[in-house]
Amino acid sequence: MTKTGIFATIEEIESIKHEASMPVIKIGNHWTGKSQEKCHEYALKHGLPDITGYYGCDLKTGEFIKS
Repeated sequence: MTKTGIFATIEEIESIKHEASMPVIKIGNHWTGKSQEKCHEYALKHGLPDITGYYGCDLKTGEFIKS
């Protein structure tokens, strides 16, 4: 994992946590859920460049990460 030095707001972290508590669906070898998409959306909103895949977020510190 690579830390980005860019952090989500408290409201964004709560939104990601809420989405993560919702049910997810497994399609093929991938789990899908809106928390992943929401986190990526917030990362882009904070000026991070678009990447293949999704940004993650350390929910303790709020820092966006990428693999």
